[in-house]
Amino acid sequence: PLQSLPRGTGTTLDPMRLQKIRFQYPPSTRELFRLLCSAHEAPGPAPSLLLLDGLEEYLAEDPEPQEAAYLIALLLDTAAHFSHRLGPGRDCGLMVALQTQKEADSGDVLHLALLQRYFPAQCWLQPDAPGPGDHGLRACLDPGGLGPRTEW
Repeated sequence: PLQSLPRGTGTTLDPMRLQKIRFQYPPSTRELFRLLCSAHEAPGPAPSLLLLDGLEEYLAEDPEPQEAAYLIALLLDTAAHFSHRLGPGRDCGLMVALQTQKEADSGDVLHLALLQRYFPAQCWLQPDAPGPGDHGLRACLDPGGLGPRTEW
């Protein structure tokens, strides 16, 4: 899992690198499972980052905790596989985005506990205190015991 923000290189990055980004939008949990299970068969270089946005949508399809645990295990295993393919000293980062409800039910609390166990580093975005004409966000990065918590 990604434990910190990437370090700056100090050089201008080639905009053509953006063409290497491959977006995939599995429409269901079953399709996401299929994609992750077959990711090792994909041709070309190994990715340096896996990003799953909207985890809450996949968890809502099948709220059983074992399905969430299976998905988490597949994500971690896929990132570990790509890290191995990238070679020594290079890792495939893993970021998972989840939108939570203010009032969580017992299923959501169980999912959050599972996520916190396997993804100790967390970043929260919250609306800033509303003021006249203000529409800002507060951010907090907690590396899960691997460093100090940062807020901005």
